[in-house]
Amino acid sequence: MDATRQQEIEERAYALWEAAGRPEGDADRFWHEAQMESDGATTAAGTEPEAQDPPAAAKPGKKTK
Repeated sequence: MDATRQQEIEERAYALWEAAGRPEGDADRFWHEAQMESDGATTAAGTEPEAQDPPAAAKPGKKTK
């Protein structure tokens, strides 16, 4: 996964997590939701999406900059 795409997924997962009230224990759910959104956008652009588990530091609640 390229760094730009990973950063976009990270930021979207964090936004989804915040919008849901910052629930504990659902980091993977938000990461996968953000990744699915990105995959849909990527697929629509004509490229093949790449599935990957979220990096530990990118999970919601552990905002990195």
